[in-house]
Amino acid sequence: MALHMTEDNPFARHIGITEWMNRELFPPKAEEYTISEIIPDKSLVCLKTNGIYGKSTLAMQAAMSVALGISFLGKYPGQQGHVIYLSAQDTDDDNCRRFKRLCREWQKSEPDFNSRLRQNGDNLTCISMCDDCYGIQSNLIDAAGCHTKTLAHLLKFCEYYKVKLVVLDPIEDFFPENIKNITEFYRTLRQLNTSVLMLSNGTSSSDVFHGVEVGIQLSDDKLQLKNFFAGKKDIPLEMGIGIWSTT
Repeated sequence: MALHMTEDNPFARHIGITEWMNRELFPPKAEEYTISEIIPDKSLVCLKTNGIYGKSTLAMQAAMSVALGISFLGKYPGQQGHVIYLSAQDTDDDNCRRFKRLCREWQKSEPDFNSRLRQNGDNLTCISMCDDCYGIQSNLIDAAGCHTKTLAHLLKFCEYYKVKLVVLDPIEDFFPENIKNITEFYRTLRQLNTSVLMLSNGTSSSDVFHGVEVGIQLSDDKLQLKNFFAGKKDIPLEMGIGIWSTT
């Protein structure tokens, strides 16, 4: 049996890691962030807490900031566009009350808030999956790992409306409990071709930070960011009357 020459072996086309050593990796530019310094464009971002309240409020602030073109936390501008917020546990009334509370506080600090709301209100779609009227489950994939009707609807929605941000609250309710490797689920989310902000209750056996571009830990006085591109960053926070702000 004749030996093949090295040149004929596809594994030998690139010897060593010289190419990697010489290749530059460029972090996202400022205009390539859905929310500046926090959520890179078309990335997976996971937000979890140390058991404190407020992560859904923070996520709604982020959603409204993108939809209405308002700087997040009064400091971080972003790309304005359509946002869909899927809530698996809170009712429509719960989300509406949170929205109204944020509107009340923003009206105090943003002089043109009401005008932005009138002009861009269609940019924010908030759906409570626990309300029976939709007739679809929250899971985006089933126990066998197959796509569900819910995911098909979401994919079409994101494509048609050129969605900038999807919020999944909480992430544990969107994939079956028996799927332990959350990386498989994240591969599915990347098909949405948009930024995805996932809220975690911390009840899953999976490491929700594994496989995301940005992991965010919310405590009562700061956001701790672990950004694959930019490293670690702390943002001081405080909770006012129903709204988060930088300190």
